[in-house]
Amino acid sequence: MTKEQIDFHQVEPHQRDIDKRLQNWGKWCNGGNAPAVSPMFRMVPPPPRVRADEKPLSVDSADACKIAKAVAVLPPPHRAAVNWAYVKPTAPVKACRALGTTMAGLALLLRDGRQMLINRQV
Repeated sequence: MTKEQIDFHQVEPHQRDIDKRLQNWGKWCNGGNAPAVSPMFRMVPPPPRVRADEKPLSVDSADACKIAKAVAVLPPPHRAAVNWAYVKPTAPVKACRALGTTMAGLALLLRDGRQMLINRQV
């Protein structure tokens, strides 16, 4: 008996735009682009950059607010799956247990949650 391998990072082509917006929302929910640094190490200079033209990824707060409002009105299982994938990623097995579903069911909830956001023209 083999376990079905599911790639939760795989996004259908027509959902890639909402996926990028959800990633932005996830960064916004987790404190934007500020790195999580222990207070003990805040004054330590950052390591040198590999490329001088590399810029930190910025967070679009206005769009993140729109996404947050739209996610809040999704049906509870879909909302939980989207939150799991973009804001609080834990082991998929834990998310499946919390939602009472299988890995395939979790993948379907996530895909359908993104599609609902697209259909609602967020």
